[in-house]
Amino acid sequence: MIAAPKRGLPPRIYLPIVIVIAVLFLGAIGWLLKQGFATGGSVFGTGTGVAAQAPAANETAGPPAVNVEGGPPATVRVQLQELRARIARSPKDDVTLTQLGDLYLAVEKYSDAIPYYVRALAANPHNVAAREGLSEARAGLKEAQ
Repeated sequence: MIAAPKRGLPPRIYLPIVIVIAVLFLGAIGWLLKQGFATGGSVFGTGTGVAAQAPAANETAGPPAVNVEGGPPATVRVQLQELRARIARSPKDDVTLTQLGDLYLAVEKYSDAIPYYVRALAANPHNVAAREGLSEARAGLKEAQ
């Protein structure tokens, strides 16, 4: 009886092919995660977003100082502008709406934070961070009155 010829690649080739495919796959997943979490102030930390970037040439490397008019520090202004621009591009982005609400909550501007949390919950009723932020903002507003 004649043996049937073997088909496919030799076994010694399988392992390098599997390794190359795994490296490419994991590299693509890593890049997607980096892109997805590259926003400052997300629930996963500041990451590599605006808040973690190096200071501009006209800023000092130390903690940002409040400008003469008493406004927010330069890095906070930049973060506010970026969050507002992201909301303008995607008005139903519940994560960005929650981040902007969190920013107002952090400076105790409760009446400014509440509408962003409400919009975030309207876009995604399962957003736990928005729900908790809304309750904190409402409690802070009651305390302030």
